[in-house]
Amino acid sequence: MEYLVSELDKLGLAYLHIMHVGNESLLLKIRSVWSNPLLVNRAGRQIEDISTDIDNNLADMAPIGAWALANPDIVERLKKSALLNEPDHTTFYGGDGKGYIDYPFLNK
Repeated sequence: MEYLVSELDKLGLAYLHIMHVGNESLLLKIRSVWSNPLLVNRAGRQIEDISTDIDNNLADMAPIGAWALANPDIVERLKKSALLNEPDHTTFYGGDGKGYIDYPFLNK
């Protein structure tokens, strides 16, 4: 994997987005050979831990896909430390708007 990432790095790609499943030594190796922005997606990560990889220089961005889907006003919620809607994974990729456009906004 380290060789693959180092070769991809030579292409000057805008970023590398990885799904991290727990191999910390592999993540360290990837970080050491990748020179452009690195997005590290840890499935099931709690929102309060979202910046951990950034804080530890393991990532440049932490994707929040499911949290963003469930919270159309996520920036406002995070700024206010408001409760977040829980993503309903059973509705993802269902073929209609359920689970994408029906989550409630924060009451103002």
